[in-house]
Amino acid sequence: SSRALGFVNAPALFQRVVGKFQNNSVDIKDYEAKRDVLYDTLIEAGFHCTKPMGAFYLFPRSPIEDEVEFVRELQREERILVVPGRGFGKKGYFRIAYCVPMEKITGALDGLRRTGERYNLKG
Repeated sequence: SSRALGFVNAPALFQRVVGKFQNNSVDIKDYEAKRDVLYDTLIEAGFHCTKPMGAFYLFPRSPIEDEVEFVRELQREERILVVPGRGFGKKGYFRIAYCVPMEKITGALDGLRRTGERYNLKG
């Protein structure tokens, strides 16, 4: 909340709000399952990607030099929402997050496979 508000430290009101959530936790197994399904499909489709060990996103290499154009195409052709890597210092890569419901991820898998085929990434 502090970064969204533009402060280094949250104002007193938001420090109290954040304090109410300190005992909550996230089920890491849920994130691992999403990561594994998405990562395995990307690799199967021929994308180059490093498997993250503690994140909620992947940075596959774009099959074309201009990842911005690739992102636009992926959104237009397959309706898969990803973002260019250059905004994260990873030019030539794209970022795909898996902090979404599993249904969103499974709904994108066939589109990722088709994209791999379209770019002949396996061969």
